[in-house]
Amino acid sequence: MKSTYILINVLMFIFTLSNYLTVHSQDVPKEPLAKLWNIENDEIPKYLSIEKNLSMVDGILKLLLDDDNFGGTFIDVIQNMIFINTLNFTKAEQIKNRTEIRQYTNLLNFTRAPNSTAILNSRFQDITNFAKSYIPKYCMGYINSKINNIVIASCNETRNENSNAAFINVIRMYYPIFTYYNCFEPSNNEIPSLKSYDTEDQILAGDGIRDYYGGICSVGFWARLQPNKNFIATAGHCDSSRSYYLLPWNSLPTASIGPMQDYYLEPIDFGLIYIENKDVQPVPSVRNADSAQYKELFIKDIIPVSSNGAHLCLSGVESHVKCGYVVALNGFTSSGTNFRGKNFRENIFVVNLHSLSGDSGGPIFSYKNLMQVSLNGILTGGLDNFNDNINGIIGVITISSILNVVKNLEVVTAP
Repeated sequence: MKSTYILINVLMFIFTLSNYLTVHSQDVPKEPLAKLWNIENDEIPKYLSIEKNLSMVDGILKLLLDDDNFGGTFIDVIQNMIFINTLNFTKAEQIKNRTEIRQYTNLLNFTRAPNSTAILNSRFQDITNFAKSYIPKYCMGYINSKINNIVIASCNETRNENSNAAFINVIRMYYPIFTYYNCFEPSNNEIPSLKSYDTEDQILAGDGIRDYYGGICSVGFWARLQPNKNFIATAGHCDSSRSYYLLPWNSLPTASIGPMQDYYLEPIDFGLIYIENKDVQPVPSVRNADSAQYKELFIKDIIPVSSNGAHLCLSGVESHVKCGYVVALNGFTSSGTNFRGKNFRENIFVVNLHSLSGDSGGPIFSYKNLMQVSLNGILTGGLDNFNDNINGIIGVITISSILNVVKNLEVVTAP
């Protein structure tokens, strides 16, 4: 009888502990990747492994696909599948039988599509040339492999501007898909007062920076120029003539940082803020303070994603950390004519992700694991509906583009 009583108590303890762990595991907020993939946090390593494998196979596959019989590829991590836009299924069967790809055929889905890569690239080059000529306002263009067509995205508020209307009319012959966003939110023009404290402050990628006049952007990464001069990298359109202040998440400005030493608006959107205040310490990590466990993500390298459909994430002072899918590895943005002149940028990544005002300059990265990331670039801007916190697209100034323009620049990574 006594042994039965002990057994019952043990079983009750196990049942109670199980319920406790279940309830409390549900209280832990989902990591950004878990939200994107609609999975649990403990499943993230599994799906990162799936994505890595798909990207590897996608890389092999792209070497075998010709531009006339196929129309681009994209990966789907949840389905564990690579979709190949196909015009010639005889060629598809030949691809399946290639030695390099035969073992991966269960991952391949050849899907009928109307447009070849050759046609899309030719059309997109013409459209890009027209965009350079007209410089439409708040416009982004790219080839979307998932829908096998060119997308031209812009704002409803500027679609009737002369440059936009002329650009749209001249490219209709290429049959792109036009997408419009309600981009502009009324502003109260309020500039809060500055506060500065004599304390040692750490700056992580994704933290906020504020200029003297109240303009807000985000830190992209810790950069270095020889001889041992340290900078905060951000978007060039965040330029200001006076010093910047560190703006931590959910806080007021704290320490002074220093002035922007150099900035570019074309062909890249990039600026370098000199860390003049020696009490300010840059850190080669991405801010992820909303996470219960992984509040800093160590920047281990600058390896870019290589597949449409792969994940990329943003850290910014307004959005914090959120993730989306790559829709194009090559696109353009055009800002139209404003007080900074006419700005046009090519060779950007396009990501299906909603950003907020103040996120500009923030890091765009991919997860290697739950603690380490690869830096892919910085946010130049996006198009989205101001009253919609989910849908939108962003443009990414890639690290390779930055390093091609800014010679001898070093991206500081974690050891």
